[in-house]
Amino acid sequence: MNAPFELRLEKSAFKRWLTSQDRKYEWTEGRVVQMTNVTRGHANIVMNIAYGLRSRLDLDKWSVVASDFGVEDAAFLRFPDVIVEPAGGDPKGRRAEHAVLLVEVLSPSSVDTDMMEKPEEYMSLPTVEAYVVVSQEEALCWIWQRDQATRAFPPKPLKVQGRDQALDIGCFAMSLPLADIYRGIPTNEDC
Repeated sequence: MNAPFELRLEKSAFKRWLTSQDRKYEWTEGRVVQMTNVTRGHANIVMNIAYGLRSRLDLDKWSVVASDFGVEDAAFLRFPDVIVEPAGGDPKGRRAEHAVLLVEVLSPSSVDTDMMEKPEEYMSLPTVEAYVVVSQEEALCWIWQRDQATRAFPPKPLKVQGRDQALDIGCFAMSLPLADIYRGIPTNEDC
């Protein structure tokens, strides 16, 4: 979730400032964005996704991390909810240098950022193969995947809806069932 917050810093100053903060912040084009506390549902969905990925991927080849670990380029520094990158990165590192999959779980205040700003930012990273946005309200995900032939992302994401569906993640040749993502999470269709 993003909260109104008026602070502008150069990126290097933001990185220094960030080390002394006890809250979560992101940085985009000079603007500091304060992240608010998440709901239990959000946290559980993040853990379900991380667990689902860790249980399906070869952890000798891939590293799966949740929150508090960043991705950046010259224009932004963001902290996706889940990141998958090749294993073997610097254990003291604070950023994913070669992120392959990025996942964000929607919060009411982050819809515009996660669905409009972050796709462009994340898809500009040369190593990113897929970006997934996950709803908290219903069993619904959106996925942008890089086309292996053209190396381009589609202009619009593929919408995957329903607990009986699965998120097919081509770069890992694997599927993550929405039933696993939403295990223990009541959603609108349950009412």
